[in-house]
Amino acid sequence: MKRIYPWMLAVPAIILATTTGCSTPAGTANENVPGSEAEKTVLDSCGREVVFDQEPQSVLAIGSEAPALLTAAGAGEKITHYAGRYQVPFDEETEKAVRNAQRVIEDSHDVSYEMILDSGVDVVIGTDIAAGIDLNALAQRLERAGAKMLTVSGYCAGFEDRSTSGVSGFDQIYKDVESYGELFGTEDHAAQSVKDMRVRVDAAAKRVSQQEEQRGLPLYVPTAGPLGSYGHESLVAEQMEVLGMENVFNNVPKRYFEPSNEELVDSAADKVFAMYLPTGSSNLETDQQVIDELRQRTELKGLPAIEDEDGIVPLNYYYSSPGPLAVDGVELIADRLTR
Repeated sequence: MKRIYPWMLAVPAIILATTTGCSTPAGTANENVPGSEAEKTVLDSCGREVVFDQEPQSVLAIGSEAPALLTAAGAGEKITHYAGRYQVPFDEETEKAVRNAQRVIEDSHDVSYEMILDSGVDVVIGTDIAAGIDLNALAQRLERAGAKMLTVSGYCAGFEDRSTSGVSGFDQIYKDVESYGELFGTEDHAAQSVKDMRVRVDAAAKRVSQQEEQRGLPLYVPTAGPLGSYGHESLVAEQMEVLGMENVFNNVPKRYFEPSNEELVDSAADKVFAMYLPTGSSNLETDQQVIDELRQRTELKGLPAIEDEDGIVPLNYYYSSPGPLAVDGVELIADRLTR
C-alpha cells in the first residue's frame, strides 16, 4: 500500500480544478446566473469559474475533507462514491455517508481519470487525483465527459500563481460549506452549520483566554526520518493563533518544511504540538505512542518542553486539515491546554 506523507496531504501533487491565474479567493464569487430554462449556479474553484446548469445528483468525494464539508452543507446523501480511507475520525453522519457510498479506492492519491469516468458522477469534489497529469487538460476532458471538478479551498494556496487573498483557513472552510449548500439547495442547513462552527471556535478560544501566552512548536512525527514542522501558511498555525499561542515558525512563509536540529532546540517552545497520521508515514496509533516517540528523538534533547509532563500536545493530523475536523481540532487543543 502506498504510504501517505504530510506534504502529500498538505500540498498534493495534483489538486482538482486548477487553472492558470487566480482572481478571487477559493470558493468565493458564487452567483446564480439567469438561464433560458433554469438558474445556473456559478462557483469559484481556486480562481476557475465552474458553471452548473442543474443540481448535481451524484458526487465523488476525494480525500478526508470533502465528505465532512458536504455533510455540514446538508448534502451528505449526494456522496455516491468515495476515494479515501475509513480510518478518518469522521462525525457519525459523515461516517455513515462514506460507508454508504461506493469506495473507488483507498488511497486518494491514486485516483485516475478512468476511475472518475467509471464512477459516472456529476461532480468530483476534493483534493488530489494522481501525479503527472496536466490538470487543465484533465478538467476539460472531464467536462466534455459530463463531470465537473471542484477543489477544497484549503488547498488552493498550495499552488504557484494562486492566492486566497488573505482569507483565513477557517473562513475557507465556512465558505466551502456555504458554496456546497448553494449548489445542492441546502443553504439553510449550511448556514446553520457555519454558525455552529463559528460558535464552537469562539467558545474554545474563550476557554483558554485567561492563560498566559505561550509559544508552540508544531511537529509532524514519523516513526523514521526527519521531523517536519509547519510555518505561517498552515492551518495548525491558525489554530494555535485562535487559542492565543504563537507558532515559533510563524515567520516561515511555508505550510510544511523540515527544520534543522538547531532550529528545533533554539525555538525554546513552551509546548510541542505532536501531529501524527495513523494511516500514513507516522504509523503511530495513539497519543501515548507519539509522546514516547518524541521523547526518544535525540534531535530534541535540550528542548525542555519534551520532558515536561504537559509539554507535549498530541494531535491526530486529520484535526488540522481544511475541513470541519479542524473545528474539532481547536476544541481538542483547548481541552488539553486547560487541563
